[in-house]
Parts: sequence; structure tokens; C-alpha cells
Amino acid sequence: MDDYNETPVQFGPDGSLIGIITTPGDGPMAPVACILMNMGAIHRIGPRRANVKLARQMAARGISSIRVDLAGLGDSRPASETADFRTQAVLDVQAAMNLVGTMLGVHRFVLIGLCSGAHNGLSIAVADPRLVGLLMFDGPNFPGRRARWERSLHRALADPKPGAFFGRVVGVIRRTLLPAQQQQPAGNQNIFDSTGPRDSADYFCRSMNLLAERGVATMMFFTGSVQAKDRRRDLLGPFGKEPFARQLEYRFVAEIDHGLTSQASQQTFMNLVCDWALRVIHGDGSAPAQSAAAGGQPGRGTRPSPSLATKLEHVGS
Repeated sequence: MDDYNETPVQFGPDGSLIGIITTPGDGPMAPVACILMNMGAIHRIGPRRANVKLARQMAARGISSIRVDLAGLGDSRPASETADFRTQAVLDVQAAMNLVGTMLGVHRFVLIGLCSGAHNGLSIAVADPRLVGLLMFDGPNFPGRRARWERSLHRALADPKPGAFFGRVVGVIRRTLLPAQQQQPAGNQNIFDSTGPRDSADYFCRSMNLLAERGVATMMFFTGSVQAKDRRRDLLGPFGKEPFARQLEYRFVAEIDHGLTSQASQQTFMNLVCDWALRVIHGDGSAPAQSAAAGGQPGRGTRPSPSLATKLEHVGS
């Protein structure tokens, strides 16, 4: 018996979005589903197919998921609306949640956001109460001065060639001395810049405290590509004493790299993510378990009909 079934889906107001729903092959289905989306411009499979592997491992543990290409990425067509990238991401994921609710009868979700997906995930969690868990992988971080210098020194020493070393040193000095608005040439901004109001420290702090008040389980997961070492939650910077920090699960794993390059790093990542998702689903994380009566939704997801459980043969799905 296969551990999972996979169903390709086309959805959204104009049918422009493409995704893959993965469900358990046998046994009970968890009442919370997982959302996986793009990391930067990588389509829904994730770096080195990490989203595919994670979805299938979750299915083996009873957790359904949808991995979706946001508008204009991967197989999804650009949006017909003129919303900004972050707002459109919220609308796209809400459409994915609507679809999963219709097909599987599951109406609560956890979202795993990698890199830019973590920033999008924070906005989605703020906008939609159906999200009861948010894991941010190498997402927003606010290192203090010591942590910034350690990061810069570590990167400068990564390539011993004189040209590369001195180029990085100049970059460190430039970033330290110049105001932030002078570090980016005018007219050269793109959808992945962290310069908008929804990427500011103030927005992050307010949003995280809002999620804590709502009881949303949150994890911040950082790798050795972001910081060489971590002392007392270095990457939270000035927010270590905020109310949300008392509920936040914080993980720093130096052995894992940002691109999940090795098989070992992928397996460590998947084990940590699956264990966290199961804790959230069973009410053992920072998000309290919600009863079906309280949420007004079915306590368990219904199994998809056999016609929806089409097994894909495409390895890059």
C-alpha cells in the first residue's frame, strides 16, 4: 500500500493556479492540512524537491498537504489583478485553503514557508485565522551588532582569495556606514526585496504578537547559512523579551544549509518539521487544540473520493 496519493489541481478565480494535493494512502487523516509554496522563484517542488519529499513524508504520518505555485511562478499563470506581490500571495493561498476545504473537508492549516515563503506566510497568518501554525525557515531575522559582525566575518573568510575577501570587507563597511536607502540603487527593486513596510521590524513584532494572542503556533527555524552560530536567540535581536517570544519555538541548526543541499540536511529538516506539525495538530505546540464545536468545522477531514486520488508519476511534481 502506498503511503500517499497525489492529485493535480487547477484553481483560483480564473483557474490560473496550479498545485498538487497529497493525502495519506491509508489510515486516518489529520484534521489540519499543510500548505507548501514557492521558495523565491523556485516552483512548488522546493529546493532539491524538498517540498515534494516533505509532503510525502507528512502523508505517511497522516497529514494532508497542498503544494502550490503562486501567481506568476512555476506552472501558475500571472494574476489578472494588479495587487502587489505579497497581497497576491495571500489571495493565492486563501484560494488553496478554500480548495482543500471543499475537497477534503479540512479547514485548519499549518504553513511551512521557506525564505521568501516565510515572509509571505507571516502575512497570510495575519490575514486568515484558518492558519493555526506557521513555520518560518530562514525568514525574518534581526541580529544584533555582534551577530551581524560575526556573520559578515564568517562570510568574508569563506573564500580566502584576496579579491573575494577584500570585496566582502568593502561590502561590510558599506552596509555598516551607509544608510539603508543608499545601499540599493534607485529603480532596482524587485519582488524579493525586504524593504517594504510588511518586512519592517515593527511589522514583524506587531504581527508576531498578534499571532501569539490568537494562539497560533509559530516556529522560527534558522540554518548555518544565515548565521555561523547562535547565542540566546541571536536572530530575534531586540524582540527576545516580547510577549510572542515566550510562545515561539526557535530552532538553530548550523549543520543545515539554506538550500538543503545534502540528503542528511533534508532528512533532519523533514523530521523536525513533521514532528512540529504533529505537535501543533495534537495541541502540544504553542497553539492550543481547537475543538470542532469551537471552530464550527468538522473535527476530522473526509477522505477524498478515489477519482481524486490520482497517483502522479512525474518525479518533479
